[in-house]
This record gives sequence, C-alpha cells and structure tokens, in this order.
Amino acid sequence: MIRVIDNHFILETNKTSYIITSTASGLLLHDYYGSKVNLVSFEAIRQKLENGRGTAVLFEGNKDEYLDDLDLEFSTIGLGDYRENLITIFDKETGYSNSFRYQGYEISKKTTIEPIPCSYEEKEVLRIDLLDEVLNCKAELYYKVYEDSDVITRYTRLINLSNKSYNLERIFSMQMDFPENDFVMMTFDGSWSKERQVSKKRLVSGIYINDSKSGASSNKHNPFVILKKRNTTENIGNCYGFNLVYSGNHKTVVEVKPNNKVRVLSGINDYAFNYELTDEFISPEAVFSFSSQGLNGLSQNMHYFINNHIVRGEWKNKERPVLINNWEATYFNFDEKKLFKLAKASKDIGIELFVLDDGWFGKRNDDTSSLGDYSVNDKKLPHGLKKLSENINNLGMKFGLWVEPEMISENSELYRIHPDWAVKVPQRKPSTGRNQLALDLTNKEVRDYLIRSLTDVFSSCNLDYVKWDYNRTLSDIYGSKIKNQGEYFHRYILGLYEILEVINKRFPHILFEGCASGGNRFDLGMLCYFPQIWTSDDTDYLERVYIQTGTSYGYPLSTMGAHVSDIPNHQTLRSTPLSSRYNISIFGVLGYELDITLLSPKELSEIRKQIEWYKNYRRVLQFGRFYRSSKTIFERNNCYFWAVGENETVVGFYQGLVHPNQSEDILYIKGLDDEPYNFTSVNQKINLKQFGGLINMVSPIKLKLNGKLHNMICRVYKLNSEDEEQVVTGSMLDNCGVRLKGQFLGTGFNSNVRVLGDFGSRIYLLEKNKKR
Repeated sequence: MIRVIDNHFILETNKTSYIITSTASGLLLHDYYGSKVNLVSFEAIRQKLENGRGTAVLFEGNKDEYLDDLDLEFSTIGLGDYRENLITIFDKETGYSNSFRYQGYEISKKTTIEPIPCSYEEKEVLRIDLLDEVLNCKAELYYKVYEDSDVITRYTRLINLSNKSYNLERIFSMQMDFPENDFVMMTFDGSWSKERQVSKKRLVSGIYINDSKSGASSNKHNPFVILKKRNTTENIGNCYGFNLVYSGNHKTVVEVKPNNKVRVLSGINDYAFNYELTDEFISPEAVFSFSSQGLNGLSQNMHYFINNHIVRGEWKNKERPVLINNWEATYFNFDEKKLFKLAKASKDIGIELFVLDDGWFGKRNDDTSSLGDYSVNDKKLPHGLKKLSENINNLGMKFGLWVEPEMISENSELYRIHPDWAVKVPQRKPSTGRNQLALDLTNKEVRDYLIRSLTDVFSSCNLDYVKWDYNRTLSDIYGSKIKNQGEYFHRYILGLYEILEVINKRFPHILFEGCASGGNRFDLGMLCYFPQIWTSDDTDYLERVYIQTGTSYGYPLSTMGAHVSDIPNHQTLRSTPLSSRYNISIFGVLGYELDITLLSPKELSEIRKQIEWYKNYRRVLQFGRFYRSSKTIFERNNCYFWAVGENETVVGFYQGLVHPNQSEDILYIKGLDDEPYNFTSVNQKINLKQFGGLINMVSPIKLKLNGKLHNMICRVYKLNSEDEEQVVTGSMLDNCGVRLKGQFLGTGFNSNVRVLGDFGSRIYLLEKNKKR
C-alpha cells in the first residue's frame, strides 16, 4: 500500500513501513524503514537539526538544512553533502554541481517505464519527480511495492530535457540513510569453484565497497548484501537485504560517518562508466527487504520475491526435472553410442532429462577451438542433433543442450570470417580466458547472428533444456560500433538482455539454466531469463555445503543447480559418501554428473532409490519455506537446513570433519504448526570400510583390509543407518528440539549409534501425524 499524507510518502508491505518526506526547499528525506508502524506523528520521527552543526554547510543557506548530516533519499554532488552520492552529472559549463528538487508525484497500479529486465506483478507504483532547473534534467524515482514478500524495489529514470548533452558518471539505483550504526555487513565473496562464501564485517567509521569490475555480477562479490544488527541471528533480530536486477558491473557502498550515521548506495558500478546523456537513462532496479525475524526471515522474503516476481514464464513455480549431464562422465570424448549408453542407464534409474554438454559442434575436441560455430560435429554425431534427441525421447527422457553464445575461439570458422566481432582494443593484443575471446554484444550484427544461429539450433531438434555458459569475464573494454567507450560495459549487458528477450519469447517451453564457469553470474538479472543457475563448478560435498549455504541467503533452492558427481571429486580430489553428495544436492535442483555406466549394481540401486524418494518430496525441496540452523557450517563443523511444505518438512544434517567427544546434536526446527508430527530418519547404507580395521573385532575370521574377501564383503553387504522415530509437536521442535542418537565415539557400536564420520550426513522427515 502507498499512502500520501501532506508532504509524507508511506510505503507499506505486510510487515514493513518505508517513509519519505519532501521539504519546502525541495529536498527528499529518508525518515524510516523497518517494522510496520502505526504512525500517528511525523514530528516524532523527524530528524532534529535545530542545535546546529558547527561549521557544516547549509543547503542554499536554508535554516537547519545541514546537508552533510541530513538523512537523504536522493543525494547529489557539489552542494555540501560530502558523503558518497547517488548521482554525478558533469556539465562542461557548470562542472560538478547537481541539484534535484521535488516537483510532484503519481501513484499507479502499473508503469510502462521500466528497466529491462525488472520485477513484475507489483501491486502499486509510486513515482516521485525531481528536477534540476539549471541542467534542465528530470529524475523520476520509481518505487514498486510487493506486499506479499515484504520487498520494495526502486530505480531512476533520468531525462535530459535540454538541447545539450551531459556526462553521466554515476547513478546508483537506491539510497538509504540510517540515523545510527550497530551494523554487521554480510557479503558473499569467493572465486571460481568457491562462490558466495559468507563474509562478516563489523561496521566502524569508514567506507565499505562490495563490487564487480569484471563485466559480470561475478563470483568475487555477489551483488546481494545484508546489513544486520550486531545481535541478529538466523532467527531473531533486525536485518536489511539489498540486491540488484542486473548482471554486469555492480557496486554497493556503505559509508559510516564518525557520528555513526550510515549511508547505503547500490546500483551500476561507476568503474569505467561514463554515459553520454543526450535523452534518457534508466538505472537497473534495486531490490531491498527488511526482516525483524532474523536472517531466515530475510531469506524467505527474498526467496518468495524471486520465485513469484523475478522468475517468469512456463517454469515459474514449476518443479524442475532430475537431469544427467555428460560433462564429468565424458568431457569432450564422446560419440553417439557412448551418449546413448549413458542416457539409457540414466533412464533405468529414474533420471528424466539428458543434457549434452560442451563438444557437440564444429571441431570442438578441446577448449581451444570452434566457439562461435554452430554446425554439428559430424564425427561425433554423424546423425545430427535431431536424431540424437529422438533417440533420447524414445527412451522417455527429455533432451538438453549446452551452448556458450557470448564467446568466440580464434580457431573457428566465425573468427576467420569476422575477426572484428571479437572484443579487442585497437593496436593492443587482447587478453584470453579459457583460450577464448568475447564476442562484442554492443555490435548489432553480432546480436543478430547469435539470435539467428541459436534459433536454428534450438529449432533443429526437440529441445527441452539449454545450459547457457559464459566461461570467461570481460577484460578488454572496447565496442567497435559505439562512439563512447565509457558505455561499453553497460551496453554489453543490454545487448545480452536483448538476445535473451528474443530467445525466451521464441522458445518459452525451454528450461534455461544459466552458467558462468559455475556461479560467476548468479544474479537477479539472469534469473529473469534463466529459472535456475549452475551454482558452482565445484560439486564436492563439503564445498557445496559452504557454497549452497552462502547462496541461500539471497536466492531460493529452486534456482540452484546441484549435481551428484564422482569420487574422488574432480575439483578437490576428495572422496565423500554417495549419500552425502545426494543429501546436499536435494537442497537445490537435483542432477547427476558422472558416468552411470561404470557404477556397481549396489550403487545404481542406491541412486534409483534416491531419485524415487526425491520425486516424492521434490515440491517442498524446491519451493518450500527454507531455514538454516542457528549455527551454519561457517561457524561449526556441522549444520542443518530444512524446507517446510504444507504437510511435510525435510531436514538435511551435514557434517564436515568429525571430532572426538563433540557436542550433542540437537535439531531445533522452527516454522511448523503446534500439532503432532512423525519425525523419522531416511535410511542410508553404511560402507563397512568406514570402520577400517575395527571390522576384525567382530569378524569370525581375520580380514586383510582391502583384500579380495574384504572387498567382496563390503561390496555385497552394507549396514543400514540408525532409525530415528519420534512423535513431536511444533512447540517441542522449536523449544526442546530433537536430540539425535549419539555419533560413534570409538567406544562401541550398535543400532542406536549414528555412524557419520568425516563428511557424513542424514536426511530426516517430519510429517503430520494423522492418527491423533
């Protein structure tokens, strides 16, 4: 709901209030954002500056308007606010001096003035108009209110009404000024194969920056940022989340003044950004939310918002299929026979979608050639994609394909014809990444070629899924068809969005999965076109616990691609149980990426049962209300997640390295009604080799470890995991918790001992007790 009382704007969601005030001098002030309030007095929340500010500058000499200390909604440059500012416009005649004053407002149900892409199905939109009379530039501030998810979004349309051009050097999408500081800043940082690791910084006086300069939202610093009160936990306390519907260079600035006032700015990065403003510019859409129910509450707001107002089309809130990807099974070394054998074995254990990864086109036998070419490699696939997809479909499976449209190999037919289509700065030798160059998406000829080529490929066979990859970042900053190279990074992303808009409309049935060497472009912009994203190239069980924990703070399980892969893991060389690799992958979009044809009958049977169980609870695991345990894997050696559905709740318990005599494992589960539930463990198989030489303590004959007899016994016989079966209530789960059976401590084993060891895990199920 949006209300206007005199010169005050009140934006309300189900649980939050956001209040703005315009002054007689035309300034726009930020009064409050937090829990929903019953507001009876604006005077009570008005910032009081009548006591003066020493030598501080007064805005245009106006009484008490000390600009450098006011809580502003829209800050500029050259007026006396010396904090980081929202907008910088340079005029050759007046220099760095911008003064936007309040003009009026409009409330509507919908607006057609929006960035591409953006959120959708908002209830109301507030537009506040500001004008710089000297520059004759208008700023339209748009606020979209999503009551159902307690989210508000904001962006700016900047219109040049003059007959001259200006240099737009900075334009953030949102600003929020807080009167006091007791904040911890959480960012989600990393690198290739180690994305979105949780980083916490106690804020003191200074300037903090979370940004990307690589041309993508990046694996280094995700655009999602949290400010939480110091004592806020996963379940208790106040916190704010900020994100951006954008896939390029982003920047969030948090400035803390010595007097503990805090300013937050978020939007497109001003790094290598200089936009010639001749007509208008629309900033990316900023997204923010507040929770008084801790970090879990904030995550749930973001998850609901993304599932219902970012992801769109036929795959919105639709269950994702279980897939097999051939990459780690074959890499580039495959042919039709090998692929079909893998697909048939996968179908036999319940997998629904077969994905052909890199290597199907041109002369692509390694990563040094053929990107940009779209002819089928007839040596590997002599009957083409159409026949392969038909063979896959005849098995009862869907067919998917990998592409990397934004890149070009120097050893390719396309490069030999159009070397000018690659991104290269004149007179400089270009940098390469993964042996490839980037295509110049600021060039319309390139965009048209990609749309045409992708349309031909996607129409050539019965295609249900596409994995869209992006295996290097942008280094050379140059567009051959643009006059102002300060616009290159932004125009590249706009070019990408143009392609995705066309392709999505032409192929609405295809499930697109984004990928960028894993999670290098995991952002809200991509999720407008790709309902799911490959979370990381790292499929190691333990690393995935870290990566998926970090990702879950801002993004829902339905968006996280998660695969069970082989051991030793191809990224870490670590060996972990098959059950654990599966148990972490189900808290995401489950897939498999290993050579199924080489597995033993016991392993195949185990995977068949895994997939069968997953399909029964797929809805709650992909779209249930998600929670993290009060201590995550970043703070202790084990943790747990749970997803709450209408009638059932699935809990995943994950352990890193085991320690002797470690603390008791108690599961505290929130979010359930106070009625009886059956709490049960899901059975897993335990390899006898996990006991090592202890097996000889019970064996009637002495076994040589890893000998033929020992290997045969371990191959044929596996122990069942312990049974957990309790009847509990929602209040018991919340307050008492469930005290799990004790872990193996080296002093004995029986059916009441949990054997997890290093990298062990369990799945538990809570179902409503229908007997009472």
